Amino acid sequence: MPKNTAPTLKELPPPPSGKSGWPWTEEIQPLPKNTLAHTNLPLISIVTPSYNYGHFIEETIRSVLLQGYPNLEYIIIDGGSTDNTIEIIRKYENYLTYWVSEPDNGQTDAINKGYRYCHGQIFTWLNADDAYLSPYCLQEVSQLYNQGYNFIVGECIYENLTQNQVNIDGFKGKSTPTNFNQYLKFWLGNFLPQPSVFLSKNLADKGFPLDLSLYFVMDYQFFLRVLSQKPKTIWVDQKWVKASLHGDNKTMLPPHQKKAELLEFSKVAIAESSQLPWMARQIIQIDIKDYLMLRELLDRDPSPNFQQVVTLLQNRPTLLRWILVWKILLKSLVGSVAYSKIKSLAQTGK
Repeated sequence: MPKNTAPTLKELPPPPSGKSGWPWTEEIQPLPKNTLAHTNLPLISIVTPSYNYGHFIEETIRSVLLQGYPNLEYIIIDGGSTDNTIEIIRKYENYLTYWVSEPDNGQTDAINKGYRYCHGQIFTWLNADDAYLSPYCLQEVSQLYNQGYNFIVGECIYENLTQNQVNIDGFKGKSTPTNFNQYLKFWLGNFLPQPSVFLSKNLADKGFPLDLSLYFVMDYQFFLRVLSQKPKTIWVDQKWVKASLHGDNKTMLPPHQKKAELLEFSKVAIAESSQLPWMARQIIQIDIKDYLMLRELLDRDPSPNFQQVVTLLQNRPTLLRWILVWKILLKSLVGSVAYSKIKSLAQTGK
């Protein structure tokens, strides 16, 4: 018997004490169960990888089930949580297509495992500390898919649950339209908001399996593989997802891990650039090496002096193409204090 993946609020377990609003005490009118008989509702597959996120995952689950979308596969792959995660999943297991809790090799492995159970026309993954902000998200995605789009990008917002100032390198939970060539240039920072990206399974099939050796940027590699197929894309000005910033996110990396993330980005970009024509591939690989050198300059403590910068430019003149290197050169020539004053004057236009 098929699972009821569009339960009403009354059918779901009651929310924890003190929880109200969406998706705790509010719902939308579910699409009629017999809608499938006369309307083309594409099957949507959602995978949630999970590990010891019991304080988040119930909101995640409810935000999916209360979408009121009857043609849904919802799959949860838990890595053997030792907190209350399993207790929460079991409360909702009658509405899940599949779930398991067993040791795995982390988030990437869990997503790969979950994907094997996906049969939908549309695929996405939603992490256990994310939740759908809009109860109409899946309905809107299905409508866009039926219009012929197979790569659909919405927006997400970040909820800061820490006491510290959060810096995620200016990423605002949205991106502007991009393509494979542009997305290779990871230093531009126009990253796709992964929880708000929905794509056809035909595209996803060529992006899987995700590389288990990647800890930080598996979604970057996945989207490169998808974009290389030249999908029909649409960027939607709708806030579909909420992501929680709580201190344990990979997004909020301490400084000593930033370098490891950067090296993963460069490794993936170089590998995926092999799909480009020879000349374009050579250019992007030069750009990647240039950027890594510039980052090394910026991260030096103390900052490089003028002669060190000049020597580097003599050995690698391609760096002269970057505006950033001229800023570094000026700073090394006049000093940090004077450079800050010049920068301030330039920004104010005085």
